[in-house]
Amino acid sequence: MTIALVLPRTDFPAGLFWDLLAPVRAEGDRVEVWLPGVSPDSLTGGMPPAWSPVPEAVVCGLSEGGVAGAEGAEDWNIRHIEGCLRLMERFCAERRPGLILFPATPGGHELGVRLSARLNCDCFPGTRALLREGNRLFARRKVCGSNLDWDAGITGFPAVLTVAGKKIAGGGEDGQSGPPRIESFPAEPLSLPGWILEYEQSEAFPANPLETAPVIFAAGRGLGSRAACDRLRRIAGRFGAPLGFSRPAALNGWGEIDGIIGQSGIRVGAELCVAVGVSGTAAFMAGIDPVSTLIAVNPDKNAPVFRYADIGIIAGAEEFIAALEQ
Repeated sequence: MTIALVLPRTDFPAGLFWDLLAPVRAEGDRVEVWLPGVSPDSLTGGMPPAWSPVPEAVVCGLSEGGVAGAEGAEDWNIRHIEGCLRLMERFCAERRPGLILFPATPGGHELGVRLSARLNCDCFPGTRALLREGNRLFARRKVCGSNLDWDAGITGFPAVLTVAGKKIAGGGEDGQSGPPRIESFPAEPLSLPGWILEYEQSEAFPANPLETAPVIFAAGRGLGSRAACDRLRRIAGRFGAPLGFSRPAALNGWGEIDGIIGQSGIRVGAELCVAVGVSGTAAFMAGIDPVSTLIAVNPDKNAPVFRYADIGIIAGAEEFIAALEQ
């Protein structure tokens, strides 16, 4: 089986893919690297060292000399993306890969999902591991707020996967030696397809204030109501601080879902966090672990949050909010 690794960037570490493939690769499997948007001229000195174990590399360069930016496909306009997708469709028809792997970056995810739609094949986003049982392959990904592993059977080929997980520098061994053979194929930027009437490129969404603010407030279930959260938000505003929420507080409708702090929400790195009515569950504490100073307010002196707090205030939310308002 041919396995294609599609990299919108040449500096993406190979270790992430090798760790995924090593447990399931069968004898005779061939690995190719496709580099859409990378100019062949940039590889005159050979492939990056991390890719030296790869026996063959297919380089898709833009014929007009364009090279993908630091974030790869994220920086291209739709004409370049369409050109690379058209070229990868041709590669798939000629080389018939069984697995096509993309990194789970925004650009890799977009290319992978769109290619799977064109090939009418299954797509497995966010794959963290591949498992083999006999002749069957399974793609493992995290579900239910990263609390459960889901093993989805790969029943048809080709299959497109976007690979998530820790990016480990360096490559693995596959019994090959010597430099890879590099082929170059021009990818012409195409005119707009007929189904696209017009398009414009917009700026990326700004970062959530909770991710960049030096001081933040956090509201937990202990506040008891949306009105109390609104009062705490007004107080936070006087400090120039945004207000985040524990998952229970947000799911009760007291705050915005995109303001959830925790393992499956935002990870904050503020200098100071004032957590009011937060009990201190592991999921929430994972989101504020980088915080320099934590002030915790809770009426229960045995609340887990006090184990992590630099300053602990044993008080009810109403009492604390009223004192700040005064």
